[in-house]
Amino acid sequence: MIYGERIKQVRELMGWTQSELASKLEINQPIVAKLEGDRIAASDKFIERLSLISGFPPAFFSREPDSDFPAGTLLFRSHSAMTVKEASEIYRCAHLTFTVLRTMLTKKKFRDFPFNLQIGLSNDPRQAAAITRSELGLSPDKPITHLINSLEKAGVLVLALPKTYEHRDAFSLWAGADRSRPVIVLAGGKSGDRIRMNVAHELGHLVMHKPLLNAVQEVEKQAFQFAAEFLMPERQMRLEIIPPVTLDSLANLKQRWGVAIQALVVRAKELEIINQRKYTYLFQKLSARGWRMREPRMYDVPVEQPRALRQVAEIVYGLPIHYKKLAEDVAMPEPFVRSIVEAHAKKKAEQLPERTAEKTKGGVVPFDRSKAFA
Repeated sequence: MIYGERIKQVRELMGWTQSELASKLEINQPIVAKLEGDRIAASDKFIERLSLISGFPPAFFSREPDSDFPAGTLLFRSHSAMTVKEASEIYRCAHLTFTVLRTMLTKKKFRDFPFNLQIGLSNDPRQAAAITRSELGLSPDKPITHLINSLEKAGVLVLALPKTYEHRDAFSLWAGADRSRPVIVLAGGKSGDRIRMNVAHELGHLVMHKPLLNAVQEVEKQAFQFAAEFLMPERQMRLEIIPPVTLDSLANLKQRWGVAIQALVVRAKELEIINQRKYTYLFQKLSARGWRMREPRMYDVPVEQPRALRQVAEIVYGLPIHYKKLAEDVAMPEPFVRSIVEAHAKKKAEQLPERTAEKTKGGVVPFDRSKAFA
C-alpha cells in the first residue's frame, strides 16, 4: 500500500508545490491532491517516476506514516517572515531526521536517558532560568561553556538540520507517542552565538510553555527574557558590564559569555546599565562598523553541534558509519541520510575505538550520561 502522506512528505521536503510536482510528473495538479489525500491509489508507474526525481526509494512510500512529531513552536514564531512552503520544508526535514534516529534506536536495546528538567517551573522567566541552571548542574553566575552538551545530558534531544533556512533558525516541540520527549531543532549555517541564543530561547519554551496557554506575543517575550537571563545572568552582568560601555569592552565579554555583542547591548539596556541614548549610540556604531550584519571574526564564538544522533549511528552502524545499510533501514536516499548524520558532531578522533557497538549483559548498549554526548 502507498500512503499519500508519504508522497506529501517528500514533496514538501523538496520544496515543491502540488502544481510543481504535477508538472515534473506530467500529470494534473488535482491528481496530486487526490493521491496525497488517499482519495485515489498511486500506480506503480507513478511511484517509480516520483522515486526517480526525488531519490526516495519506492519502499519509503509504503511505510505507514507516524504522528509523533508535532510542529511545536514552528507554528507561532510571531515575527517570522517564513512562508508556508518554507515552514513545511523545515518541518519535513526535522521530522525525517527524527524518524532516522527513532529507527536506529530500534536496532539495539538502549538504556533510556530520561528528561531531567522540570517544566512549569515559574511564570517569571528570570526565576525559571535560574532554576533551570541549577537543575542542569550549572553555576548560577558563570558562562555556560557547552550549552548543547549540557542539554543532551539532561535528556533534551537536539537535532541539527543540514540545510540553512532563511527565516527560521530553530524550533522546539514535545515528540513521541506520549509527547514526553523534548526536542530542539536547529537549522544549519548559523553562527555560534546565534545558535546558543536560539537554543536558550527554545529551552525557555520547553520549560515554561507546556501546554501553551498565553498569547503568542507574551509567550515569545517570556522566551526571550528566559534566554537573556539564562545566558547572561543579571547579577553577573551588573558586575561585568562596567561603564563607560563600548563595543570593544562588550566584544571581550562576547568571547567570555558566548553571546553576540548586540545581545549584550540589549541586555545592558534591559538592566538599565545604559540609557536609551547610549543604547542608540552603540547600535549606530554597530551599523557604522558593519557589525549589525557580521560581527568581527576574531570574536567568533565556537559553533556547537549536537552529538546524540551521530553517536547512535556510530553504535548501530559502526565506525566508519555504514551509510548504505542505514539508508536501506530507513528507506531514504543515502546522500540525504548522510547529510543528516554529518550535521551532528563527530566523536573526537583520539577517542575513536575500533568498534563502537559495545554490549553489556543482556545486549543492552549503555548510555554513560557523563560521556554519552561528549
